[in-house]
Amino acid sequence: MVEFWTNLTYATKFSAIGFVGSFILGFVSMGILGAALYYPVSFLFRAYPALNDWQGDWVWPAMIMAGMMWSFGFILAGFAWHFLEAHVSSVIVLRCIYGFVLWGWAAIVWFGIIRMNVA
Repeated sequence: MVEFWTNLTYATKFSAIGFVGSFILGFVSMGILGAALYYPVSFLFRAYPALNDWQGDWVWPAMIMAGMMWSFGFILAGFAWHFLEAHVSSVIVLRCIYGFVLWGWAAIVWFGIIRMNVA
């Protein structure tokens, strides 16, 4: 098992650790991670009520679920890094793409949650 882990690339190790860490943090933080993820993507949802205006029994579980679902973005970003690494030679560009995938996944997660729950 140790040999398998040492043979993995940097991006794969980072993605695996990021996935596990953020999944646990999404649950343990009791919604703080989900709320923190909402603010960078909130400008996309101007047609919906602001976060402070949300009410009901769905809000707190949605915050927790958003943080936990966002962790899957690390896997997607890791795949993007793996497939683009052969075509992009700059590590800085790959890191920017990695970050953009995480940001985009946060937007998709929050869009799904808002679309299902906000009237």
